[in-house]
Amino acid sequence: MRIRATILVKLLVALVIPTVALFTLFAVVAFEVSRRDLDDELGQRLETLAASAATQVRGKYLDKLRAGDENVIDYQNAMKRLRTLAAATGARFIVFDRDFLARVDTSTGEDRLALRAHDYRAKLDREELTAVFERRETASSVTFVGNDDKWYKAGYAPIRTDDDDPTAVLAVSAQAPASYFARLDDLRSRLFLWGAGLVLVSILAAVIATLLITRNVRRLASAAERIGTGELRAKVRIASNDELGQLAQSMDRMREQLLERDVRMQQMLAGIAHEVRNPLAGMTLFAGILRDELPDGDERRSHVERIQRELGYLERVVNEFLEFARRAKPELADVEVAELLAEIAQLVTSDAIEVAVAPAGDTVARADRGQLRRALINLAKNAVQAATAAGHRGKDAVRLSAAVEGDELHLVVWNRGQEISPETSGKLFEPFFTTREKGTGLGLAFVREIAHDHGGRVELHSADGQTTFTLVLPISV
Repeated sequence: MRIRATILVKLLVALVIPTVALFTLFAVVAFEVSRRDLDDELGQRLETLAASAATQVRGKYLDKLRAGDENVIDYQNAMKRLRTLAAATGARFIVFDRDFLARVDTSTGEDRLALRAHDYRAKLDREELTAVFERRETASSVTFVGNDDKWYKAGYAPIRTDDDDPTAVLAVSAQAPASYFARLDDLRSRLFLWGAGLVLVSILAAVIATLLITRNVRRLASAAERIGTGELRAKVRIASNDELGQLAQSMDRMREQLLERDVRMQQMLAGIAHEVRNPLAGMTLFAGILRDELPDGDERRSHVERIQRELGYLERVVNEFLEFARRAKPELADVEVAELLAEIAQLVTSDAIEVAVAPAGDTVARADRGQLRRALINLAKNAVQAATAAGHRGKDAVRLSAAVEGDELHLVVWNRGQEISPETSGKLFEPFFTTREKGTGLGLAFVREIAHDHGGRVELHSADGQTTFTLVLPISV
């Protein structure tokens, strides 16, 4: 899970975040460009409407109007023409002078400007109206919020004095709702939906890619664990033509090379043991004959007995070599743990040390009884020897126990004695490593191999004058 989570996070960072960032940038740019284009388009339309309205009135007559001149024919004619245009276009037209005093307002609402009333809205667009009055150009305002809380925009055009005098004495504004905001709101909603969809698709793609990658990664990790535990028969199989497939092929070649080396080593050990065994048997036989021919009081008899002991040690070494080279695959069966621990305690108990056994109840191990017995005997013998060497006696020096923790069975061999240093503990399970004057260094190596063959492990903890070896086996194999 940690591998999967790490790869998923990396893919999310590498795929989703840049994609979302780019889409967000695109959405912002698209929205702003659309808003600007729509705003410019509306401004141009309103400027055109204002210019059209300017042709419908005469400036020199409207400029002379004063408050209360609503019944003057020039005012009535201008109002009629502009309202007709307003009805046709939906815009509101206001005519005002340089002092922003209104002359005509086509609105019929409460905010309608009376004759000579101040057009405060137009005052806000002084900069745009400079172009209208001074250079006789059309201009448009920025969008603004009206009294009805809606967005509006205005277009301005100059009104000349008359056909012969181009002086701009008045200006006309064409105001209309900025209806494009509804289109922008729709665009914004669509961009949000597209963005959310893109995020979901990116996350889904990252998850699928993670599953495809981690499936092969988990297979490689499982194969590496098998190779690490010495299981070299099963091939590394990954149907992939990418880099993981190449890694799998390399791992499989490594597995084959390790298997060949392991087979050669076992053959070498078996061959050496076989070649040594035959002359060793002859030497043992003749040493026994020689001892029998010597009288009991002859001092040479003790030398022969010393030779016999050394030959016995050599025979034990040869047997251990053969067992290590020819170790068989475990044949699993149900093993009564309490009975096995009691048997081992009886076998390894010495005159000085009586091995104690903690109650194991009805605990059952799924294991090869012979191999498990061999491993526990090795651990128990080492514990008895360590306790004896430290000067401990009685029942409180070595103890065997068993406990179920989760889905694992822990078989524990505990003893009092000098603790094992960290430098030594890291090498104890290596073949041929030993701290004794006479020892093959294969005992604990056997224990580790047996544990691995059962899908388990061996743990060591040594401190404060106490040492604990724990043989861990899975409950179900």
